[in-house]
Amino acid sequence: RLDPYQRIMAGYSIFDILYSFFYWFLGSWMTPNETGWYGAVGNTATCTMQGFFFFIGSGTAMYQFTLSLQMLLLVTFVWTPQKFERLLEYKLHTFIGVFAVIFSSIPLFFGGYNPQCGMCLVAPLPYWCGNWVHLGDGTTECERGNDLFSHVYRIIFWFFISSISLFCTGAMVSVYRSVYLEEQRMVQYRFQNEEEAEEGKASNSESKRIQKTLLLYTSSFYICWITPVVFWNATSVPALHIVGDMLFSMMGFFNMVVFIQPKCIKYQTEHPDCSLVACYFYVIFSEQIKFGQRFTGIERTDEINFDDGIGFETYNHRLSECPEDDEDEDTPPSEPKNDGARRSSFSNANEEFVNANADAPPR
Repeated sequence: RLDPYQRIMAGYSIFDILYSFFYWFLGSWMTPNETGWYGAVGNTATCTMQGFFFFIGSGTAMYQFTLSLQMLLLVTFVWTPQKFERLLEYKLHTFIGVFAVIFSSIPLFFGGYNPQCGMCLVAPLPYWCGNWVHLGDGTTECERGNDLFSHVYRIIFWFFISSISLFCTGAMVSVYRSVYLEEQRMVQYRFQNEEEAEEGKASNSESKRIQKTLLLYTSSFYICWITPVVFWNATSVPALHIVGDMLFSMMGFFNMVVFIQPKCIKYQTEHPDCSLVACYFYVIFSEQIKFGQRFTGIERTDEINFDDGIGFETYNHRLSECPEDDEDEDTPPSEPKNDGARRSSFSNANEEFVNANADAPPR
C-alpha cells in the first residue's frame, strides 16, 4: 500500500512529465510554421496546446508545496502519516488538479497563447505589439491576445511561484529548528533505561533524515525554477539563457535522484566497492526488473523492500503507533491490529506470527 509521500511524488511526476513533454521535448515543433523559427511546423492550435501545458506545470510547484507541508507536519507538528492522509492529502490532490486546469484555461478565452522566441507562452501576437513589458514598441496593434493581459498574467504566475518558494524555505527552516531542539532535549534528558535511549536516538535519526530530504527537494526546486528565472531576466548573456533552459527541464531528473537516494546509499553500504553512480544504475534497473516480474506474475524469490523511498519508513511506523491515529475509520475497534503484518504483508515470518496469534483475544 502506497503512503502519502509516494502518492505525492506520483502526482508530482505526472504534472512534470506533461509539462516537460509538451514544452521542452516538442519545443519549437509546435510553434506556427509562419513564424520562421527553426523547426517550427505547427499552427495556432498546437501553439495553444503547448502554452496550456506549460502552465499545467504550475501543478509541479503545488506538489512541491504539498511535499514541504507534509514533512513540516510530520516533524514539527508531530502528525502521523495516517492523520495527514485523512485530513489533507486527498483534498490537496483535488485542489492541485482543479487549480492547474483552471489557471491554464483562462488564457484560452483571450487568445492568450502565442509564439515568442520559438516557444508558445502567454504573450500577444506579435510579441512586440502594444506596450507589453519591455518588448512592445507602443505603436503596433496586436493581432491576437492582449498586451495588458499577458503582462498581468505573467506577474501573477511568478508571484505564485515566489510565494511557494518562500513557503518551502520557511518549512525547511522550521524542520531544521525542530530537529535542533530535539537534539538539545536528548542531550539534557536522562533516559531511564537503554531501550528508551535507543528509541530517542532512532527518533532523532529519522527526523534528521526527513530534514535532509526536504533540503534536497527544496534545493532542486530552487535550482530548476528560481535560477532559470534569474538567468532569463537579470542577464542578456545567451549562454546563461541556455543554462537556464537546461535547468528548467531537469527538475524531474533531480527529484528522481533524491527519491531513490536512500536505496542507493543502502546498497553502497552493503557493497563498499561500488561507486554511488554505479549504485544508482543498479537500483534503477533492478527496480525495472522487479516491476516486470510483478507485472507478468513471475514469482519472486528475493525479499520485497517496502522502503518508502526517502528513508523514514521507521519514522512513519513509529508515529503510526500513536494512540490517537492507531485505528482507521474503516477498521472495527475490536479487531486486533498486527503492526508487523501491516508493514510487510508478504513476509513469511510475519505470516507465521499472525497465524500463531490468530486465537489471541482482541485488545
